[in-house]
This record gives sequence, structure tokens and C-alpha cells, in this order.
Amino acid sequence: MSSFKKVLKLILNEFIYGGHLQSLGAASIVFVSGILLNIQITWDVLFITYLLFYAPYLYNRFKEIKIDYLTNPERTQYLKKHLKFIPKIFYLVIFILVINLIYFSNFLALIFGLLLLIFGILYTTVFKKATKKIFFFKDIYVSIFFASLPFFLVVYYFFPLTNYLILSALVLSLFIFSKAFLIQIFLDIKDIKSDRKERLRTFPIMVGKEKSFMLLSIFNFIITITVPIILSLYSNIFPKSILMLILTLPFDFYCYSLAKKEKYFGYILQSGEFLLWPFLILIGKIIL
Repeated sequence: MSSFKKVLKLILNEFIYGGHLQSLGAASIVFVSGILLNIQITWDVLFITYLLFYAPYLYNRFKEIKIDYLTNPERTQYLKKHLKFIPKIFYLVIFILVINLIYFSNFLALIFGLLLLIFGILYTTVFKKATKKIFFFKDIYVSIFFASLPFFLVVYYFFPLTNYLILSALVLSLFIFSKAFLIQIFLDIKDIKSDRKERLRTFPIMVGKEKSFMLLSIFNFIITITVPIILSLYSNIFPKSILMLILTLPFDFYCYSLAKKEKYFGYILQSGEFLLWPFLILIGKIIL
């Protein structure tokens, strides 16, 4: 029984600290985008999306393990135990990703995917430095990756680009960007110590912790309530099932509440918010 608990704990720690939450969240966005844009998706695009995000997250954790210790000691301790394996896993992930992109996708999707991968990796080594000079750069940069996924899906299946599809993908991308942007700002709160040491100009550092929580609550409430209503009930761009995403609000506020109490679990939960979206949308298809 004890050995089973050890294995279970190892799997849980890997899932939480290894970047899998965010990577599966990206795959969840693609799944939801398929439903809302009426594109029939297959398992391969979900797997490829997961790898596209997992590789940069794994690389980032490996490169910043010393700095990360200031605000994520538990994650750092876990990663240190497997540090020698991370480069091998990283290159294996890259290999599997490229093979799958070549085999399953078309030329445009291959280029799109490789650009996401390259710029995702370059953030850690090149572009993160811009956060020292440009306010919001880190949050905007990461959010753009999540927001690009509806367009990656369209390119992946080489869908005919009608005005309606372009408009729908653009509007959905803006909504995803808004939610991802708020999530990134919230996650920056836990990194105040390490980001301040690196002299990064993040929102929580610039305005303070308490104001960050207050403004996040206000903007999250406005965006999460109004956007799905406008997109479904008034403009009819998306089906009514998108209204179910309003139910992410209690989840978000619960995460905020945990973080205010200095509980790291609140940040872990929030980083996996996009995992809720497929379940809510699928329930919405049934009841709405």
C-alpha cells in the first residue's frame, strides 16, 4: 500500500509541477474551439497541442530552477530529483512533436506549430528580458500563445476561410486572451519575490499584491459575465453552451481566496482553469 501511495504521489507531483496542467489546458482550449467553431477534431491535434506547450514549459522550469526556488520551493525540490532526466525528456518531446506535425498536419500547420514551439522556448532565453523594460510583456506574451490556438486549429484542418469563420476565431481568441491574461497576472503574484530579484515589471510588482487581487476580481467578473452573453444571446456567434463558462467565476474566486490566505494550492488550481472548459461546454450542449 505504501509503494502504491508513493507512485500515486509521484504521478500527482509530476502532473502538478511538470507543466502538464498548462499543457492539458492548451489542449482543452483546442477541444472547446472545435465545438464552438463547429470543426470536427481528432485526437492528434490535441496531442500535438499538448506537446507544443509542454516542451516550452519543461524548458522554462529547467532553465529557471535556481531562481524558481524563491517562490516555488516545492516544485524546485521535485524537479531537482529528476534534473538529469529533463534534457533527455525535452529532446524526446521535441522529436515526437515534429514527427507528429509532419505526419498528421499540413505545411501551414507545421510552420505554425514550429513557430509556437520556437517562440515558446525563446521566451525563457531571449524575450523574458523585455519584461524588465516593457510593462505587461510577460503576461501578453504567454496569453498570445493560448489565444492563437483557435487559429492553429483552423490551419491544422485547412478549413476554408470564410468571413464568418475568421470573425468567430478572432472573437474567441480575444476572449481566450482576456482569460489567459488574467490568469497570468494572478500567477505572477506568487512569483513576486523571484520576479523582483530579476527586476521584471510585472503587474503585481508595479501595483502591489492587494490591488492586484481587487482589480483581478473586478475585471474577471466583467469579462466572464458579459462576453459569453454577448457572443451567444445577442450576436449569435457561438451556441448557448458558451454561457456555461460563466461558471468559471466561482472557481476563480475560490483560487483568489486561497491565494490571499497564502495557500499555494490556489495558484495550482488556477493554472488548470482551462481544463474545466470542455466539461462545462459539453454539459452546456446537453442542458442549454
